[in-house]
Amino acid sequence: MIKLERQNYIMDKLLTEGSILIVNLCKDLNCSDQTIRRDLQEMEEAGKLKRTHGGAYLISSEDDKGAPISLRAQLIPDEKRHIGIIAAHNFIQPDDIIMIDSSTTCLSLAETIINMHIPVTIITNSHNIVSLFNKNNMTAKLIVIGGIYKERSRSFVGPTAISQIQGFYADKAFISCSALDQNLGMLDSYIQQKYVREAMLTHSKKRYLLADNTKFDDDGNFLIHDFSILDGIITNSKPSDDWLNIFASNNLQFLWKDNDVY
Repeated sequence: MIKLERQNYIMDKLLTEGSILIVNLCKDLNCSDQTIRRDLQEMEEAGKLKRTHGGAYLISSEDDKGAPISLRAQLIPDEKRHIGIIAAHNFIQPDDIIMIDSSTTCLSLAETIINMHIPVTIITNSHNIVSLFNKNNMTAKLIVIGGIYKERSRSFVGPTAISQIQGFYADKAFISCSALDQNLGMLDSYIQQKYVREAMLTHSKKRYLLADNTKFDDDGNFLIHDFSILDGIITNSKPSDDWLNIFASNNLQFLWKDNDVY
């Protein structure tokens, strides 16, 4: 198949499904990973799509440049599961009241809490986390933050969501973000989600960031906060020494898969 045919196929899939995985395109088009990546790079440079780690997606609007949750849920699930396990074992105590955002990494944390039967109260704007509570005999309790529902992120955002968050002062907040910048801090690709995460941090006593390795030195347009607001960061692999020095300078507890203490 020639390049034009491949790229037309990719565009048709994007228009139909909104996002694509490189591994699936390789199977569909019977070509190499390198070939697909070159096609996606050319199409991104032409403004047709946005690449992400392991796939690509269509940008839905000017204020939401992030990948849809349907794509993010398929990317490095094992790494996100490990992050959730580390966070639950090291930072959550029985009877905690915790805020958890709508990221796929924080969804893994919520799944771990429920599977471990930890008696906590979860405050969240995530529809996916709410769906976990469709079971009987739940040990955890749930408080749902309402507002404007966004299917792309399966979350509630907007002024109502912010106002409701501001009515709480949780023991701990767990958030993720779109990117980490060494000079600025935590960045988001969706301005409405940025406001939700910022509110969760400022209305909690302890604050933790859950971020997989793809977030380090990635891009984002909306600043959530610098690292000074955080108490700890959990990721899946050891970052560079530059990052470790930044976290040390902010007195952050930093855990990854191979150095967690549980």
